[in-house]
Amino acid sequence: MERNTHHRIYVFLIALLGLCIFGAMNGLMLMHSPEAWTSQKLGAWTAFHKEFVFSGFDQFTYVVVTKWRPIFEIYRHPMLAFMIWPLTWINSVLSDYFHMNCAIYVVAVTYTLMSTATWCLLYALFRRRIGLSRALSLLLLLFYFGFAYVLLVSFVPDHMIWTQFLLILTIYLASSKKGMKWWQALVIYFIAAGVTLTNGIKVWLIDMVAAYSNANYIKLFRRSLLYFIPTILMGCVYLWHQDVYDDKEVSYREMIRQRAIERDSVGVMKKFTRDSLALAKRRGKQSVDSPFFAFTDNTVDRGQLLYENFFGEGFILHRDHLMEDANAKKNSRPVIVHYKDWWNYVAEAGILVLFAGGIWFGRKKRLLWLAMMPFLFDVCLHIGLRFAAADVYIMTAHWAYVIPIAIGLMLKECKKAFLQNAVMAILVVLTVFLWWHNLNLLVPYILP
Repeated sequence: MERNTHHRIYVFLIALLGLCIFGAMNGLMLMHSPEAWTSQKLGAWTAFHKEFVFSGFDQFTYVVVTKWRPIFEIYRHPMLAFMIWPLTWINSVLSDYFHMNCAIYVVAVTYTLMSTATWCLLYALFRRRIGLSRALSLLLLLFYFGFAYVLLVSFVPDHMIWTQFLLILTIYLASSKKGMKWWQALVIYFIAAGVTLTNGIKVWLIDMVAAYSNANYIKLFRRSLLYFIPTILMGCVYLWHQDVYDDKEVSYREMIRQRAIERDSVGVMKKFTRDSLALAKRRGKQSVDSPFFAFTDNTVDRGQLLYENFFGEGFILHRDHLMEDANAKKNSRPVIVHYKDWWNYVAEAGILVLFAGGIWFGRKKRLLWLAMMPFLFDVCLHIGLRFAAADVYIMTAHWAYVIPIAIGLMLKECKKAFLQNAVMAILVVLTVFLWWHNLNLLVPYILP
């Protein structure tokens, strides 16, 4: 009884630590541009468009929470706008009461809770699925959330925070002895794909790997067929969305455009010409001429994309062109930015060496291959097809949890004490460096 009490107290303290960390980071975000972002005189787009410059993150979440509109690209995020609607309703109530736009506060509380939930879920995975000690589990948590774009998604609005939680939840459930129940798999698939379509593929891959070790090929085939149910349902949502909301949104944008033409017709035409040329230039770089491949870039070197953007910037922020968006028209950030300090490459190499060691030691563990599915899919997507090459690092939270999971398996499976001690020492050094380096750049950037 006393042991259970101590365990609950420790879990509570772990959760409290996460709540404090993410509460502090979201509190920091509230200080970025409070006057413009809480103003009810400015339109939502005007308020957030100019002041919100965080790499490739979109300000759409703030805009939708301020005034609900289905502005997310439906063929990529079919249900994201509907998932955010409850936050819009909460904001409308608070805004009427406090006479200011409370969107940033609603989002800050939501993201603090979501990040803390992810923190606790990952801790449970380290403890229950891998069997690590409390101290090692906490160390791996701090190590993981020290990654630049894992930390950023905990307080900068975009869809990555939802994806991260849902995929880690999928791995946690699938790594149980019996795997996910069929209804759990279908519900998570439907929600995750509603956030971003590629999430559905990742959930399916994870479930298939888990089901393969627990069933024969016939049962595996039957399990796959079940996914047609939520897929068809999502297709119905897509068609309904087009029928009900798309015409309204097109009409609304046309009204805004006409007002802009009335104010400055010459300026609007110049902007239209610039946008058309930029679109033609971007289409010329696409791997495939299709809207689904609109963000691919066949001019980027895959090697540099891998070690500077996919791994490098995802873990360790570059000092040069900090938080600039390579897709933005007014920013000068190139797609590839190099570190000026050699120790950043050493730190990146250290992370990758530990990751490679974790893959080797955990190669026979089902948990590793469950966690590897999103990583391998994203490697094919972002490195193979060069999708989102300009800002691939903002998707780090979609796959990077595989690294602490792999390292955790190495610490569990490795029986040599000196190697365990060496790995833990390297982890401590890397964790301290990641938090020091990334916060040292982020805090001055966010504060006015």
